[in-house]
Amino acid sequence: MDELRDLAGRIVNSSGFMRKKDIQIPLKAFHWDPDKMLDPIGDDAAVIPNGDEYLLLSCDGIMPGLVRDEPKWAGYCAVLVSVSDIYAMGGRPTAVVNMLSAPDGETAALIAEGMAEGCRKLGVPMVGGHYLPQEAEGVATAIIGRAAHLLRGPMGRAGQSLVMAVDLDGKPFKHYLQWDCTSAQEPEQLQRKLELLPKLAQSGWATAARDISNAGIVGTIAMLAENAGCGAVVHLDRIPQPAAVEMERWLQMFPGYGFILAVDPEHTDNVTALFAQEGITAAVVGELTPDTSVRIRSGVDEAVLIDWAEQSMVGVIV
Repeated sequence: MDELRDLAGRIVNSSGFMRKKDIQIPLKAFHWDPDKMLDPIGDDAAVIPNGDEYLLLSCDGIMPGLVRDEPKWAGYCAVLVSVSDIYAMGGRPTAVVNMLSAPDGETAALIAEGMAEGCRKLGVPMVGGHYLPQEAEGVATAIIGRAAHLLRGPMGRAGQSLVMAVDLDGKPFKHYLQWDCTSAQEPEQLQRKLELLPKLAQSGWATAARDISNAGIVGTIAMLAENAGCGAVVHLDRIPQPAAVEMERWLQMFPGYGFILAVDPEHTDNVTALFAQEGITAAVVGELTPDTSVRIRSGVDEAVLIDWAEQSMVGVIV
Protein backbone atom coordinates (compact mmCIF):
# COMPACT_ATOMS: atom_id res chain seq x y z
CA MET A 1 0.00 0.00 0.00
CA ASP A 2 2.83 2.41 0.87
CA GLU A 3 4.50 1.66 -2.47
CA LEU A 4 1.33 2.53 -4.41
CA ARG A 5 0.81 5.69 -2.34
CA ASP A 6 4.39 6.73 -3.10
CA LEU A 7 3.79 6.14 -6.82
CA ALA A 8 0.66 8.30 -6.70
CA GLY A 9 2.69 11.04 -5.03
CA ARG A 10 5.38 10.91 -7.70
CA ILE A 11 2.77 11.09 -10.47
CA VAL A 12 0.99 14.07 -8.91
CA ASN A 13 4.28 15.90 -8.38
CA SER A 14 5.68 15.13 -11.83
CA SER A 15 6.34 18.09 -14.10
CA GLY A 16 3.74 16.98 -16.68
CA PHE A 17 0.98 16.71 -14.08
CA MET A 18 1.90 19.94 -12.31
CA ARG A 19 2.13 21.90 -15.56
CA LYS A 20 -1.53 21.06 -16.24
CA LYS A 21 -2.59 22.25 -12.78
CA ASP A 22 -0.73 25.54 -13.26
CA ILE A 23 -3.42 26.64 -15.74
CA GLN A 24 -5.41 27.76 -12.69
CA ILE A 25 -3.20 30.87 -12.47
CA PRO A 26 -4.03 32.44 -15.88
CA LEU A 27 -7.63 31.14 -15.78
CA LYS A 28 -8.39 33.54 -12.95
CA ALA A 29 -7.90 36.53 -15.27
CA PHE A 30 -10.88 35.57 -17.46
CA HIS A 31 -14.58 35.84 -16.71
CA TRP A 32 -16.04 32.68 -18.21
CA ASP A 33 -19.76 32.73 -18.85
CA PRO A 34 -21.00 29.11 -18.77
CA ASP A 35 -24.29 30.16 -20.40
CA LYS A 36 -22.40 31.16 -23.55
CA MET A 37 -20.32 27.99 -23.76
CA LEU A 38 -21.45 24.58 -24.99
CA ASP A 39 -18.81 22.93 -22.81
CA PRO A 40 -16.87 24.22 -19.79
CA ILE A 41 -13.15 24.90 -19.99
CA GLY A 42 -11.19 21.66 -19.88
CA ASP A 43 -11.90 19.81 -23.13
CA ASP A 44 -9.21 19.33 -25.79
CA ALA A 45 -10.81 21.95 -28.04
CA ALA A 46 -13.36 24.73 -27.78
CA VAL A 47 -16.72 23.82 -29.32
CA ILE A 48 -18.50 26.44 -31.43
CA PRO A 49 -21.98 25.51 -32.78
CA ASN A 50 -22.16 26.26 -36.51
CA GLY A 51 -25.47 25.36 -38.10
CA ASP A 52 -25.84 21.59 -38.25
CA GLU A 53 -22.22 20.98 -37.26
CA TYR A 54 -19.56 22.25 -34.86
CA LEU A 55 -16.35 24.17 -35.32
CA LEU A 56 -13.50 23.04 -33.09
CA LEU A 57 -10.74 25.46 -32.12
CA SER A 58 -7.59 24.66 -30.21
CA CYS A 59 -3.96 25.71 -29.78
CA ASP A 60 -0.81 24.09 -28.42
CA GLY A 61 2.73 25.16 -27.67
CA ILE A 62 5.85 23.01 -27.40
CA MET A 63 8.14 23.28 -24.38
CA PRO A 64 10.99 25.70 -25.19
CA GLY A 65 13.70 23.28 -24.08
CA LEU A 66 12.56 20.70 -26.63
CA VAL A 67 12.41 23.35 -29.38
CA ARG A 68 15.96 24.42 -28.55
CA ASP A 69 17.42 20.91 -28.48
CA GLU A 70 15.26 19.16 -31.12
CA PRO A 71 13.89 21.91 -33.42
CA LYS A 72 12.71 19.67 -36.26
CA TRP A 73 11.05 17.16 -33.94
CA ALA A 74 9.43 20.01 -31.99
CA GLY A 75 7.96 21.41 -35.20
CA TYR A 76 6.55 17.99 -36.07
CA CYS A 77 5.06 17.58 -32.58
CA ALA A 78 3.49 21.04 -32.75
CA VAL A 79 1.27 19.81 -35.57
CA LEU A 80 0.73 16.32 -34.10
CA VAL A 81 -0.57 17.54 -30.74
CA SER A 82 -3.01 20.02 -32.27
CA VAL A 83 -4.35 17.48 -34.75
CA SER A 84 -4.80 14.97 -31.91
CA ASP A 85 -6.88 17.52 -29.99
CA ILE A 86 -9.34 17.79 -32.86
CA TYR A 87 -9.66 14.04 -33.33
CA ALA A 88 -10.10 13.57 -29.57
CA MET A 89 -13.25 15.71 -29.84
CA GLY A 90 -14.64 13.49 -32.61
CA GLY A 91 -13.74 16.00 -35.30
CA ARG A 92 -11.52 16.23 -38.36
CA PRO A 93 -8.86 18.95 -38.77
CA THR A 94 -9.39 21.62 -41.41
CA ALA A 95 -6.32 23.86 -41.22
CA VAL A 96 -3.43 24.95 -39.01
CA VAL A 97 -1.60 28.21 -38.39
CA ASN A 98 1.64 28.62 -36.44
CA MET A 99 3.78 30.88 -34.30
CA LEU A 100 7.51 30.33 -34.80
CA SER A 101 10.49 32.05 -33.22
CA ALA A 102 14.19 31.32 -33.67
CA PRO A 103 17.56 32.95 -33.05
CA ASP A 104 18.77 32.21 -36.60
CA GLY A 105 17.59 31.07 -40.01
CA GLU A 106 18.97 27.54 -39.68
CA THR A 107 16.90 26.85 -36.57
CA ALA A 108 13.83 28.45 -38.11
CA ALA A 109 14.18 26.22 -41.18
CA LEU A 110 14.42 23.06 -39.05
CA ILE A 111 11.30 23.96 -37.05
CA ALA A 112 9.42 24.75 -40.26
CA GLU A 113 10.57 21.48 -41.88
CA GLY A 114 9.22 19.58 -38.89
CA MET A 115 5.85 21.33 -39.15
CA ALA A 116 5.72 20.68 -42.90
CA GLU A 117 6.35 16.97 -42.29
CA GLY A 118 3.62 16.90 -39.65
CA CYS A 119 1.17 18.49 -42.08
CA ARG A 120 2.10 15.94 -44.77
CA LYS A 121 1.74 12.96 -42.44
CA LEU A 122 -1.51 14.13 -40.91
CA GLY A 123 -3.16 15.49 -44.03
CA VAL A 124 -3.82 19.02 -42.79
CA PRO A 125 -2.69 22.23 -44.55
CA MET A 126 -0.67 24.99 -42.92
CA VAL A 127 -2.47 28.16 -44.02
CA GLY A 128 -0.63 30.91 -42.16
CA GLY A 129 1.47 31.93 -39.23
CA HIS A 130 3.81 34.45 -37.67
CA TYR A 131 7.61 34.42 -37.45
CA LEU A 132 9.73 36.17 -34.85
CA PRO A 133 13.36 36.16 -36.01
CA GLN A 134 16.35 36.67 -33.70
CA GLU A 135 14.40 35.51 -30.64
CA ALA A 136 14.50 32.45 -28.38
CA GLU A 137 13.41 29.16 -29.92
CA GLY A 138 9.65 28.57 -29.82
CA VAL A 139 6.84 26.97 -31.78
CA ALA A 140 3.08 26.79 -31.29
CA THR A 141 0.12 25.97 -33.50
CA ALA A 142 -3.56 26.83 -33.58
CA ILE A 143 -5.98 24.57 -35.38
CA ILE A 144 -9.56 24.60 -36.58
CA GLY A 145 -11.62 21.50 -37.28
CA ARG A 146 -15.19 20.40 -37.92
CA ALA A 147 -17.40 17.77 -36.37
CA ALA A 148 -20.90 16.46 -36.99
CA HIS A 149 -20.85 14.39 -33.79
CA LEU A 150 -18.84 15.23 -30.67
CA LEU A 151 -16.87 13.41 -28.02
CA ARG A 152 -17.41 15.87 -25.15
CA GLY A 153 -15.86 15.71 -21.71
CA PRO A 154 -19.08 16.61 -19.86
CA MET A 155 -20.80 13.66 -21.54
CA GLY A 156 -18.76 11.22 -19.47
CA ARG A 157 -20.93 9.49 -16.86
CA ALA A 158 -20.33 7.53 -13.69
CA GLY A 159 -20.47 3.83 -14.47
CA GLN A 160 -18.83 4.17 -17.87
CA SER A 161 -15.70 2.21 -18.69
CA LEU A 162 -12.43 4.00 -19.42
CA VAL A 163 -10.83 2.60 -22.56
CA MET A 164 -7.21 3.36 -23.37
CA ALA A 165 -6.25 3.13 -27.06
CA VAL A 166 -2.55 3.33 -27.93
CA ASP A 167 -0.26 2.41 -30.81
CA LEU A 168 2.46 0.23 -29.28
CA ASP A 169 4.29 -0.11 -32.62
CA GLY A 170 6.96 2.47 -31.91
CA LYS A 171 9.97 3.34 -29.79
CA PRO A 172 11.02 5.99 -27.26
CA PHE A 173 12.20 9.24 -28.83
CA LYS A 174 15.76 9.46 -27.54
CA HIS A 175 15.79 10.08 -23.77
CA TYR A 176 12.55 12.08 -23.69
CA LEU A 177 9.24 11.06 -22.12
CA GLN A 178 7.87 10.57 -25.63
CA TRP A 179 6.84 7.44 -27.53
CA ASP A 180 7.27 7.82 -31.29
CA CYS A 181 4.72 5.66 -33.10
CA THR A 182 3.86 8.10 -35.91
CA SER A 183 6.95 9.39 -37.72
CA ALA A 184 7.72 6.09 -39.49
CA GLN A 185 4.14 5.50 -40.67
CA GLU A 186 2.80 6.31 -44.10
CA PRO A 187 0.30 9.20 -44.13
CA GLU A 188 -2.62 7.03 -45.26
CA GLN A 189 -2.00 4.51 -42.47
CA LEU A 190 -1.72 7.15 -39.75
CA GLN A 191 -4.77 9.04 -40.96
CA ARG A 192 -6.86 5.83 -40.98
CA LYS A 193 -5.97 5.28 -37.35
CA LEU A 194 -7.01 8.81 -36.41
CA GLU A 195 -10.26 8.46 -38.38
CA LEU A 196 -11.41 5.93 -35.79
CA LEU A 197 -12.23 8.77 -33.39
CA PRO A 198 -14.90 10.53 -35.52
CA LYS A 199 -16.23 7.07 -36.40
CA LEU A 200 -16.68 6.36 -32.70
CA ALA A 201 -18.36 9.73 -32.18
CA GLN A 202 -20.82 8.95 -34.96
CA SER A 203 -21.51 5.43 -33.69
CA GLY A 204 -22.38 6.64 -30.19
CA TRP A 205 -20.25 3.87 -28.67
CA ALA A 206 -18.10 6.48 -26.90
CA THR A 207 -19.32 9.75 -25.41
CA ALA A 208 -16.15 11.49 -24.22
CA ALA A 209 -12.45 11.34 -25.05
CA ARG A 210 -9.10 12.98 -24.45
CA ASP A 211 -5.79 12.50 -26.18
CA ILE A 212 -3.07 11.39 -23.78
CA SER A 213 -0.96 14.48 -23.17
CA ASN A 214 2.22 15.33 -21.26
CA ALA A 215 0.16 14.80 -18.10
CA GLY A 216 0.54 11.10 -18.84
CA ILE A 217 -1.99 8.29 -18.83
CA VAL A 218 -3.33 8.76 -15.31
CA GLY A 219 -3.19 12.55 -15.52
CA THR A 220 -5.23 12.48 -18.73
CA ILE A 221 -7.80 10.21 -17.10
CA ALA A 222 -8.00 12.66 -14.20
CA MET A 223 -8.67 15.56 -16.59
CA LEU A 224 -11.42 13.62 -18.37
CA ALA A 225 -13.01 12.68 -15.04
CA GLU A 226 -12.93 16.26 -13.77
CA ASN A 227 -14.57 17.56 -16.94
CA ALA A 228 -17.24 14.87 -16.58
CA GLY A 229 -17.88 15.80 -12.93
CA CYS A 230 -16.82 12.30 -11.85
CA GLY A 231 -14.19 10.41 -9.96
CA ALA A 232 -12.32 7.49 -11.47
CA VAL A 233 -10.56 4.25 -10.65
CA VAL A 234 -7.55 3.28 -12.79
CA HIS A 235 -6.34 -0.33 -12.78
CA LEU A 236 -2.61 -0.13 -13.42
CA ASP A 237 -2.29 -3.82 -14.27
CA ARG A 238 -4.70 -3.40 -17.21
CA ILE A 239 -2.79 -0.59 -18.93
CA PRO A 240 -1.34 -1.56 -22.35
CA GLN A 241 2.42 -1.12 -22.17
CA PRO A 242 5.38 -1.59 -24.53
CA ALA A 243 7.86 -4.18 -23.28
CA ALA A 244 10.74 -1.72 -23.72
CA VAL A 245 9.41 0.85 -21.21
CA GLU A 246 9.10 0.44 -17.44
CA MET A 247 5.58 1.10 -16.08
CA GLU A 248 6.20 4.25 -14.03
CA ARG A 249 8.00 5.87 -16.96
CA TRP A 250 5.25 4.74 -19.36
CA LEU A 251 2.60 6.33 -17.14
CA GLN A 252 4.25 9.72 -17.71
CA MET A 253 5.03 9.44 -21.45
CA PHE A 254 3.36 11.25 -24.32
CA PRO A 255 2.46 8.26 -26.53
CA GLY A 256 2.14 9.96 -29.94
CA TYR A 257 -1.10 8.11 -30.71
CA GLY A 258 -3.00 7.61 -27.48
CA PHE A 259 -6.55 8.31 -26.35
CA ILE A 260 -8.73 7.76 -23.29
CA LEU A 261 -12.43 7.23 -24.02
CA ALA A 262 -15.53 7.01 -21.83
CA VAL A 263 -17.58 4.07 -23.10
CA ASP A 264 -20.78 2.42 -21.89
CA PRO A 265 -19.82 -1.11 -20.71
CA GLU A 266 -21.99 -2.81 -23.32
CA HIS A 267 -19.99 -1.14 -26.10
CA THR A 268 -16.43 -1.81 -24.91
CA ASP A 269 -15.99 -4.92 -27.07
CA ASN A 270 -17.10 -2.99 -30.16
CA VAL A 271 -14.69 -0.16 -29.38
CA THR A 272 -11.65 -2.34 -28.72
CA ALA A 273 -12.39 -4.41 -31.84
CA LEU A 274 -12.60 -1.27 -34.00
CA PHE A 275 -9.17 -0.11 -32.83
CA ALA A 276 -7.74 -3.60 -33.33
CA GLN A 277 -8.69 -3.45 -37.02
CA GLU A 278 -6.06 -0.74 -37.49
CA GLY A 279 -3.41 -2.31 -35.25
CA ILE A 280 -4.22 -0.15 -32.22
CA THR A 281 -4.14 -1.81 -28.78
CA ALA A 282 -7.21 -0.88 -26.74
CA ALA A 283 -8.24 -2.10 -23.29
CA VAL A 284 -10.58 -1.19 -20.45
CA VAL A 285 -8.27 0.34 -17.83
CA GLY A 286 -10.80 1.70 -15.34
CA GLU A 287 -14.16 3.32 -14.83
CA LEU A 288 -15.74 6.65 -14.01
CA THR A 289 -17.24 6.78 -10.51
CA PRO A 290 -19.88 8.92 -8.75
CA ASP A 291 -17.50 10.16 -6.04
CA THR A 292 -14.91 12.96 -6.19
CA SER A 293 -11.59 11.10 -6.07
CA VAL A 294 -9.34 9.72 -8.80
CA ARG A 295 -7.66 6.55 -7.52
CA ILE A 296 -5.07 4.16 -8.85
CA ARG A 297 -5.35 0.45 -8.06
CA SER A 298 -2.88 -2.41 -8.27
CA GLY A 299 -4.16 -5.79 -7.18
CA VAL A 300 -6.03 -5.19 -3.92
CA ASP A 301 -4.11 -2.00 -3.10
CA GLU A 302 -5.51 1.47 -3.86
CA ALA A 303 -4.23 5.04 -3.48
CA VAL A 304 -5.86 8.43 -4.07
CA LEU A 305 -4.29 10.53 -6.80
CA ILE A 306 -6.44 13.67 -6.51
CA ASP A 307 -9.78 14.60 -4.95
CA TRP A 308 -12.01 17.24 -6.57
CA ALA A 309 -13.48 18.04 -3.15
CA GLU A 310 -10.08 19.47 -2.23
CA GLN A 311 -8.55 20.82 -5.45
CA SER A 312 -9.02 21.23 -9.20
CA MET A 313 -6.79 20.32 -12.11
CA VAL A 314 -7.92 21.99 -15.34
CA GLY A 315 -11.48 23.01 -14.47
CA VAL A 316 -12.64 26.55 -13.79
CA ILE A 317 -12.81 27.33 -10.08
CA VAL A 318 -15.69 29.76 -9.47
